[in-house]
Amino acid sequence: MSDKNKRRSRDGFTLVEILIAIVILSLVMTTIYVSYTGTLKTSRQLEAEGDIYKMARVSMDRLIKDLSSLQKSSGSFTLNAEKKKLGNRDFHSIAFWSASHLAFGEHESEERPAMIQYDVREESNGGGMSLWRSDVSDATPDETKISDSGFILCKNIDTFRLTFYDTSGTETDSWSASSAQGKEKGKAPQMIKIELFLVNASDPEKPYKFTTKVFLPTEDEMI
Repeated sequence: MSDKNKRRSRDGFTLVEILIAIVILSLVMTTIYVSYTGTLKTSRQLEAEGDIYKMARVSMDRLIKDLSSLQKSSGSFTLNAEKKKLGNRDFHSIAFWSASHLAFGEHESEERPAMIQYDVREESNGGGMSLWRSDVSDATPDETKISDSGFILCKNIDTFRLTFYDTSGTETDSWSASSAQGKEKGKAPQMIKIELFLVNASDPEKPYKFTTKVFLPTEDEMI
């Protein structure tokens, strides 16, 4: 072995070699960290989106079931909907007589008539808007008995919009079967379009959009 190689073996690595090794190790660790955090972020986003889709599906299914169980009382339907302003935005609320009461009491039974209401309320803790469902069971429809309690069905509401279609296909953004005047008196719309948009925290300009249509019981089906 030459004197030069012997001297290099005794002296070990040079400072330049150590610095190069540190730089290479730093690049490798940075690549691993970026890859890990990216994967973790994607995983969390997919999990959050899964929760959002589940919440929206449950809300839509519940609303469709309630509306599909619409009932008459004394030969007439009870269904009233309007837009209400919360802050600087409009949200729909709807109340109707349906055989789809949810029983929470020990001695209550399901599938009994109730006044059911869906409305959007602002959370007191500043947590945004939530869709609430409430119902009050009774022998006959009584709109004065609509409950202010109920439970949260869906959180982080961006839009809750309803469109109503009569038998001729004409659409409107409100309905009043209990109105003293008007062609809707005592009748239900033939179809309701439901639009439920949920807040997208990562991109507020692109909320998660869910849309469906529900056909209501016709006069012939109620006979």
